[in-house]
Amino acid sequence: MAHVLLGWELGANRGHALRLYLMGKALREAGHQVTFAIQRIDGLSEAEAGGSPVWQAPLTPRLLISGAMVGGVTVGMADILGRLGFDDRAIVATMINGWHHMLAAIRPDIVLGEYAPFLMLASRGRLPTMSIGTAFSQPPATMPQLPSLIDGPGAIDQTALLGLINCELARVGTAPMQSVAQVFEADVMIADSFAELDPYAAHRAIKLASPLPSGFDARAGAGEEVFVYAPERMALDSALWRGLAASGLPIRVHPYRAHPALVEALVGYGFAVEPNPIPWTKIAERSRIVVSHGGHGFICSALAAGLPQVVFHFDLEKILHGLAIARHGLGGHVALANLNPERFGADLAALYRDEALTERARAKAVEVGSRDQSDPIAEVVAGVQFLS
Repeated sequence: MAHVLLGWELGANRGHALRLYLMGKALREAGHQVTFAIQRIDGLSEAEAGGSPVWQAPLTPRLLISGAMVGGVTVGMADILGRLGFDDRAIVATMINGWHHMLAAIRPDIVLGEYAPFLMLASRGRLPTMSIGTAFSQPPATMPQLPSLIDGPGAIDQTALLGLINCELARVGTAPMQSVAQVFEADVMIADSFAELDPYAAHRAIKLASPLPSGFDARAGAGEEVFVYAPERMALDSALWRGLAASGLPIRVHPYRAHPALVEALVGYGFAVEPNPIPWTKIAERSRIVVSHGGHGFICSALAAGLPQVVFHFDLEKILHGLAIARHGLGGHVALANLNPERFGADLAALYRDEALTERARAKAVEVGSRDQSDPIAEVVAGVQFLS
């Protein structure tokens, strides 16, 4: 049986850790040894780790300082890579060295990365590799350039970026890449999403796996609530809370890892507050429309449940999800930084009462539910078997 290192570097949503937990569980059940190396050491509980070692993954310094936010508008994955340190030779060298030291200590047979481009770079040509993630975080490695995904000039010169990366690969004796997209290259690549959310659909050769856990069966009922999923560290004075209150609708909020002061403030607005995660069957049963920051797992679950959606976005992936929801007539979106409470409340109330929107959302759920998409966790187990 194989020893598999499961690594996660980028992205802050709970979904990354959840995917690793499911992969680790399935691999252990198949008889493999598992070690985790993750961006957030608190991302997996002791029970979720299942007795497997959990290491702190090497972190690019750009995740720790505000410099990650410096520069022009982020319009594509190349800009994201640049902001996260691929434009700095010292960071690239340090990250490769950090992963090499960790790989030497852990001694895995196979490396599996979840949104882990530095790990893929460090493992390139050294170990069998697998990569899994959302459609957004799994750009096809065959593209000659990483494309712009929204209007605007890219901030990064990909030719210069490629030259910098190849210099560091040469330093450690690894063959050069032909394009920046090959940062994400692996022997086995798995992208899980719905086609509606795939920004690289025109370039993707592999079939998308299902973004939902096996057996997902939540379906919208006759609920009348607005369910709101808020990410960690939402500000106490965010315009979102005032906008929700201005809608005059029955609001139920799950504020992830909320500070007690925020919970108290939300209760003061008259919202029902759920401190712990809620099963999707309950959300679908009680809700007429859902509001979120546009995390991939939440968006896909709401699509499959047949619920209209509103996305308040604050980064490129969430912008793309909001645009996709609007493009397919399944809801609306707004930039969190530009959210006007009164207008947001009025627009949310209008969407809530839009019967045609409700019908479109329910029809889309039937459509996506009929698609033949594989279980990505089963693909991971099969991939490990193939590479062993």
